[in-house]
Amino acid sequence: MKLTKTCVKFLRKHGGTILAVAASVGVGLTAYETHKAAVKATTLVVMNKAEPMSKKEVVQECWKFYIPAAVLGGGTIACILGSNALNKKQIASLTVAYMALGKSYQQYRRQVAERIGSEEEEKLRMEAAKETKAEDVQRDKDGDVIRLFYEPASKRYFHATMSRVIEASYYFNRELATNGCISVNEWCNYLCADELTITPEGDQMGWCLDQLIYDWDAYWMDFEYDKQMTDDGLECYYLAPALDPVENYLDYTEDICHE
Repeated sequence: MKLTKTCVKFLRKHGGTILAVAASVGVGLTAYETHKAAVKATTLVVMNKAEPMSKKEVVQECWKFYIPAAVLGGGTIACILGSNALNKKQIASLTVAYMALGKSYQQYRRQVAERIGSEEEEKLRMEAAKETKAEDVQRDKDGDVIRLFYEPASKRYFHATMSRVIEASYYFNRELATNGCISVNEWCNYLCADELTITPEGDQMGWCLDQLIYDWDAYWMDFEYDKQMTDDGLECYYLAPALDPVENYLDYTEDICHE
């Protein structure tokens, strides 16, 4: 039973890689079997030169030579599709896990803050962050730790230092105060232009000052940077703004966005 569970766990984790390798091998074997079948078919046709064969007769006599190649080709296609499906499933599972973990962790933080106070909760969180070992992290040229973040508005991951993200949050609010609005693409550009590239949807979604006033009675967007840990040990920070972006942020009205 233990061996079976170990095998299942191994296949679940490395199934995509195994299928990708099998597909690569299958391509080579399919080509080899196709070549063998072509040689056999050509030999049969040459041996019957005295009585030339029609195309129909050639197909009837030679189709069986291509059965191994067809079987290998079908298996190769199945491996390719299976590998792609498993990879998509793993990515989707990680995304769902991050989202669910982010929400539960935020709720947990609120409950802790209510019991011991927000200042004590913040103090405990900062002390826990100091326990990170220097040899286990990457740093930029200034020595700041480079972390993995998840940006929910664009549903993408990026790498940046905490100081860079806090600076981007400042520019976010400056943009709101100066222009009255900011798109998802502009926000992502402040965070990490290299990894969070511009998308068509990013120009259609965004935030505006009226949204903060109507929905939150505020003139400044707050952000949370919640550290999360998945079962496989991957550390990620869920970057959560107080309000989600809306599609009609350039023409935002309270009535339209609360229909």
